[in-house]
Amino acid sequence: MNLNRYRKSVSGLFRVACAILLAASLIANSLNQIQEKPYSLRVPVELVLVPVTVEDGDGKLIAGLQKEDFQLLEEGVPQPITYFSSDPVPLSAVIMIDRSTDAGTQSLLKETLLSLIESFSPFDEVAILQFEHTTDKVQDFTSNKDELLKAFEKVTLKGPAPGFGGGPLGGTGGQFSSETTVGGIPLETGKGKVPPPKTLNTHIHDAVFTAAQALRGRDRNRRGSIILISNGQNAPGNRHSYDRTMEALMQREITVFGIAQGASLLYRRLNTLSRYANPTGGAVFYPMKNSGFAETYQKITQMARNRYVLGFTPKEGIEKVTFRRLEVRLTDKTIKAHRIRSRNGYYAIPMR
Repeated sequence: MNLNRYRKSVSGLFRVACAILLAASLIANSLNQIQEKPYSLRVPVELVLVPVTVEDGDGKLIAGLQKEDFQLLEEGVPQPITYFSSDPVPLSAVIMIDRSTDAGTQSLLKETLLSLIESFSPFDEVAILQFEHTTDKVQDFTSNKDELLKAFEKVTLKGPAPGFGGGPLGGTGGQFSSETTVGGIPLETGKGKVPPPKTLNTHIHDAVFTAAQALRGRDRNRRGSIILISNGQNAPGNRHSYDRTMEALMQREITVFGIAQGASLLYRRLNTLSRYANPTGGAVFYPMKNSGFAETYQKITQMARNRYVLGFTPKEGIEKVTFRRLEVRLTDKTIKAHRIRSRNGYYAIPMR
């Protein structure tokens, strides 16, 4: 009798052990499946954040403003500001260098390189891309300034197209020129001087889209910024349209800052750099001397890091992905603000 009870007890324990092993196996398989399955999450718009900078007449940032000093409008309708911050944040920045920039720009970049690198704090991370027809990564994101300095030695600047000369304004001998030369002698016809050949091969839309994709994977607690050093001339044949590129920038809340050179110094209103900087809350600068470049670097990093951030929760239900326009105003008319910079909208995603 005792032997039978012992056998039943052993048999029971064996079944329990088997059940535990089976359960453990099922749990392990489930965990493996979870780990192997790509993680995908589409977050609906619950809180829209709008970084803002306010400048006085001298272009200096106005500090010390409070939430009550701002009014935030979505599609012309005032929204309650439910989030406000003025704390500086670290940056994830992409420096983009147009390989077709003229010799004057190339020289200024080399001479002011240290100022550019030193404008970033030890908490920032910076990547370097060079572009023309294609976009190439020169340096991945790093906070090591020595690595950034070494990376600039790998930048291969092509120089201006034939006939445009090498001066800072894109012309022969430092002056802007629109003439074709042979052996340094301008060609002339009965109708005047011959215009230069059209050999533009720079794809700015594709370059900015590549930078936006690079910033997409960075920590969201960092503020994404693109510093675009270019003459602003964009060739046809880009794989990505302007609208598609702007959508990529808006979705990641990336701000574009332009350092304009070459022909863009003259044709500011037609500049591709402005088309990206203005809607994203950035700015375009037009330095021409060493001191101007150094000041521009400092201004860009200050604007990118020290911003007011306004947040609101959209009230209306969203049925499809929609672009909604934003506007920021100051409520206090005594504040002598010359310019308010903020992104001009966001893409609202419906709740699922």
